[in-house]
Amino acid sequence: MARKLKKIILGLLTLILLAVLLISGALTWHVYRQTKQVDALDPTVETVAAREDMTAYLPYIKAIIFTESAGSGIDVMQASESKYGIQDSMESQGESIDAGVNFLKKAIEKANQEGCDIWTAIQAYNFGLNYIDYVAQHGKKNSIQLAEAYSKNYLAEKNDSGKSQTYPYHHLDAILYNGGYLYKNGGNFFYADKVKYNMMAMKYVEKYLL
Repeated sequence: MARKLKKIILGLLTLILLAVLLISGALTWHVYRQTKQVDALDPTVETVAAREDMTAYLPYIKAIIFTESAGSGIDVMQASESKYGIQDSMESQGESIDAGVNFLKKAIEKANQEGCDIWTAIQAYNFGLNYIDYVAQHGKKNSIQLAEAYSKNYLAEKNDSGKSQTYPYHHLDAILYNGGYLYKNGGNFFYADKVKYNMMAMKYVEKYLL
């Protein structure tokens, strides 16, 4: 009986290991494919970054592109709203990169002026520049807790009783943090962490797989 139980346990562990390997392989391929798409934009990204004196921030710019679009489509930096106030207004990837890098530069300059960390500027790319003022008044360092409070209290859609509305967000980081939700019209308070993770994933792919 004990021998049979050991075989069952060993079989289950083998299946779990195979599942982990398959999932890891699929995720690696996904990141590899999307990193290549983003890297294809390097000539434009590097030209714009040099013009805006943002070459030192190339890894952040590319990680934002990865996060926003994985390098596909026209508005690769999802910068239409920051430039025109409405979505889907870009006419080319170059225009999107130009507008996105310009807005990121403003966020970084403001974060530096107010003594905030770089991840405050990255989160402000999603929330808007006023978020930097908020962080400056609350410790000068971005965190998910601060970003959630700002999203809930300053950006989110409210119901008739003034309560911030939520919607399901089934991503692992959100599920582990709060069960999986964001606030309606409240941006993504996991944004800075997502960009950070994507930057590390791209660095790994570019170093070992490309």
